[in-house]
Amino acid sequence: MGNIRIIIMTESSKFSKKCVAGINIDNGEWVRLVSSDKETHGAISDEDLRCFDGRKCNVLDVVNVPIIRTCGNEIQPENILMDTSKYITIEGKATLSDVLKIHSAEIRDSILGNKYSYITESKVRSVGYSLILVQVEDLVIFQVETSEGKIKTRTTFRYRGNEYQMLSVTDPNFYSIPNGTTYKNAFLVISIGTPYNNRYYKFVAKIFV
Repeated sequence: MGNIRIIIMTESSKFSKKCVAGINIDNGEWVRLVSSDKETHGAISDEDLRCFDGRKCNVLDVVNVPIIRTCGNEIQPENILMDTSKYITIEGKATLSDVLKIHSAEIRDSILGNKYSYITESKVRSVGYSLILVQVEDLVIFQVETSEGKIKTRTTFRYRGNEYQMLSVTDPNFYSIPNGTTYKNAFLVISIGTPYNNRYYKFVAKIFV
């Protein structure tokens, strides 16, 4: 199919690999890069993010990505199949301000269909998008212990006057910060993930503070 130029917005954790999303520089729309690895639901490896000279692409890099075809579906319409047999090229570095000039923070009645940390399988297909960039207030980062004894990072914040509680954080830069760290304002990239127990959970894939 050719190539696509994007600003990388997320490199969040996904099945020991990465969920990589970005903004298409040409039209300001969301793109989620996926691989053909069905076992990890299309997650991207670190090797897939390396250039010919060995450099690895990072968040806010401006990159030229070889792609095979669009492969979006009802739930994740932004998906594009990456050609992992070829190398990504880094063209430069952007700032969040650069991103906001081509893709403003989004204003919706709710985030990804409702005000909760997940959306049910019966309603997820009516959302129509699976990635969003929002400006939020009163962001709190904290850790919780799951029933399996694992420590997971969660966040609570306010968006358009409503409180959103217990959303999972998959931005690895925030896994080890002190419990209860608070930010008055932040920009978040939030994504709908793969189904689990008939629920589609929302993941805070990137935090810009």
